[in-house]
Amino acid sequence: MAKKSAKDTPKKSPKSVVINPSQVSSDESDSGPTVQRSAYRQPVTAKGLKAIEDGSLTWLDDEMYNNLNTGVLEQYLEEKNLEESFEVSHWSPSKVMIGIAIGAIFSGVTAYIGLKLGLAISAAWYIAYLLGMALKWSPSEVNIATSATTGATHASTGFIFTFPAIFLLASKAQYSLADGPLITLEDGEAFRLAFIAIVASMFAGFLGVMYFIIFRRVWLVEDPLPLPGFEATLKMLDIASDVNTGAVEHARESLKTIGLWTGITMIGMFLIEYPIVWLSDKKLSVMDYLAETLHVGDIGLASFYSAGKIHQPAGIYEDGSSKKYTQWSEETAWNPFAYTYVGVALTPSMFAIGWFMKTRVAFLVNLGTLVGWFILVPLAVFLNFPVYDAQYQANVPIQYYAEDGARALQMIAFSKTVRTIAIGSIVGGGMFGLAKMWRTFANIFKDIGAAFKGEGSQEYMEGKGWYEWPLMHIPIFMGLTFLSMILIFWVGGFPIAAAVIFATVLIMTTFLLGAIAVRVMGETGIEPVSGTSFIVLLMLLGIFLNFDAALGLNKQDAVLLGLVGTTVFGSAISMSGTVIGDYKNSLYIGNRPYHISKGNIMGVVPGAIIGAAVAIFLSIQLAEGRIDLIAPQANAFATFSVIFAEGQGDLTLLALGFLLGMFVEWVTGMGTSFGLGMYLDVPHTLPMLIGGYSRDKWEEKKLKPKIEAIKEEEGATAAEKKRALILLSTFMVAAGLLTGEAFFGTESSILSFIDTLVADPNSTGWYIGRMAGFIGLNVGIGWIIYALFKRAGVIGAPKVLDAELVNES
Repeated sequence: MAKKSAKDTPKKSPKSVVINPSQVSSDESDSGPTVQRSAYRQPVTAKGLKAIEDGSLTWLDDEMYNNLNTGVLEQYLEEKNLEESFEVSHWSPSKVMIGIAIGAIFSGVTAYIGLKLGLAISAAWYIAYLLGMALKWSPSEVNIATSATTGATHASTGFIFTFPAIFLLASKAQYSLADGPLITLEDGEAFRLAFIAIVASMFAGFLGVMYFIIFRRVWLVEDPLPLPGFEATLKMLDIASDVNTGAVEHARESLKTIGLWTGITMIGMFLIEYPIVWLSDKKLSVMDYLAETLHVGDIGLASFYSAGKIHQPAGIYEDGSSKKYTQWSEETAWNPFAYTYVGVALTPSMFAIGWFMKTRVAFLVNLGTLVGWFILVPLAVFLNFPVYDAQYQANVPIQYYAEDGARALQMIAFSKTVRTIAIGSIVGGGMFGLAKMWRTFANIFKDIGAAFKGEGSQEYMEGKGWYEWPLMHIPIFMGLTFLSMILIFWVGGFPIAAAVIFATVLIMTTFLLGAIAVRVMGETGIEPVSGTSFIVLLMLLGIFLNFDAALGLNKQDAVLLGLVGTTVFGSAISMSGTVIGDYKNSLYIGNRPYHISKGNIMGVVPGAIIGAAVAIFLSIQLAEGRIDLIAPQANAFATFSVIFAEGQGDLTLLALGFLLGMFVEWVTGMGTSFGLGMYLDVPHTLPMLIGGYSRDKWEEKKLKPKIEAIKEEEGATAAEKKRALILLSTFMVAAGLLTGEAFFGTESSILSFIDTLVADPNSTGWYIGRMAGFIGLNVGIGWIIYALFKRAGVIGAPKVLDAELVNES
């Protein structure tokens, strides 16, 4: 392969960067020339333009912050990086391995959060940033190491959203057909599918990273996407570069904050969820035991609290346990609570996620929940809407189920009508989001052609090394991935013709839909993995179910291939979305894109293996009823598969949801998030809204006055840095809430699984052994964390040298 050197193209000094005349309007004011705004580009400031022209603007200075996303700044820094990044951007294998280790561990945590809440949010990169700051790494080293962290964390996204649907279809009665489950997993079948999906996801993850290399210059340099929220990450890198601000000590304190709040959260979850009280055939947590034993006359606390939720009054049974839901009957038809389900789940994770989102985004995500539970569910119950019942193979009026009193009507309406509408909304929002971006498709191939011709890019710098990952690797790896997919699925037992079709669909959709997903993420800060994955599943099921005989597939294999294929796709585009943030920060601090690509790619393999293993384990426990997780996307994929395989479900509701999702996407740009919110219940989304509102009020009442006072005394620059540090402290509390609940949930899942292996899981001996194992596990984890923190100098005296003394090239 021929290398492209710096001699092949004219080199420009940053001081002589060429400014496109189209970027500057002819209207000049006293402040200097103004720049025309594009969809993303902001106008360059007069001081910034002067600093660019004389070459004095540098990384992380005030004028850089004043000109983010101007296009002029990004082109200037790209030229600066071509000359100077080789002195700044250094690859340190040991630091990258630390980043990979953090990401791989937290890929399992992310899997639990994703299955419980439907959002693949991880605190891994915060911890990696803070650890790097505590160890006095340079911003370049932190950025490269955390690129490996994010790569490892998101390599298994498909296993969180899609793969669990296979186990739900095989085990959950709600997805059974008249003649049995749609999918039957024989001995070894789950392992076979997992092996196929994990290995294929590795190749797809590599491809997802490489595809975005094409768009890096187009969407981050020429016409930079804003990527809302990235400024916080950039500010953390800025803090890491300035040891005089006390950032190192602050990083150590922040890591202690994470540890403290992780421990507090785990204690809280222990009281809420751990079955510590064993009475006859009941196993109750401390909170549930108190709720069932505390009464005021005939009214028990359990009427308002059960299973970790504070909810609307539902009544209690004779033994004191909660009825959980307000039951509808002809006598209670006047009660508005009989038509819906309102409450607040005691889930720290959702509060933390809301804190990250703030009120506006949290409200848009919650809007689907509010529409579903306060409009659609009550209408379905009130109008006695007919729902499909697989047992009778017919539509049954919903109020018919009130006769046996076994299930609450509002929950039936939610699962059989609203969730179908939600699926349609997710797909409709995703499809309309693609349609809105038709101009991208119109120009995308022109951009690709220019990139492959080498226009505007430099890869290998003679005598220095690689600046950017070579573009010619992309077609090579496309071919390698195509052949590997065919081989993997063929060896895995699927017909070769079907494997060829899947490989073709993957190569095309990862590129086209992945480009759109990344563009949406660049605009909104949220990547629509679910929405685009539904489109891919629709394509695959449409092909495999309609041409099953020609491809040598039966119905089960067609559905399995569609779900496994969508799992692989989800991991691929998640990696494309992950790398954009790392690239964007690297541009502003002088890192080489080559190192960012390399870091993400190295994180894929361990992240895919560990994250997928945890997600699969949790999926099996979920499908067999040992743990209770919402898994909204997985349930949606399972429902979608049944509808297409058997024609079950109400296609009218699906179409209604499709139109609703399109409308919300048109109005807010968050149609897929709206559909996802509709798939969740109020108790799990209300904490998110509370968290977002709490942060806004805290910033308004507490943070803003404090920063204004600092600005008056010490200046704007000092105030901004203090603001970032204070806000970072709250992020660490939120990170502790996320990790604490995820750690506890994963441990509980392991113990629930072990319960099934014990001869008598109700014996006193097992009660003692279970508790001892739980305590021992947490003491062991705590000791390991303590040892790592002590070694890193987070606790006690630092035992590492400053970054200046251990700077590895």
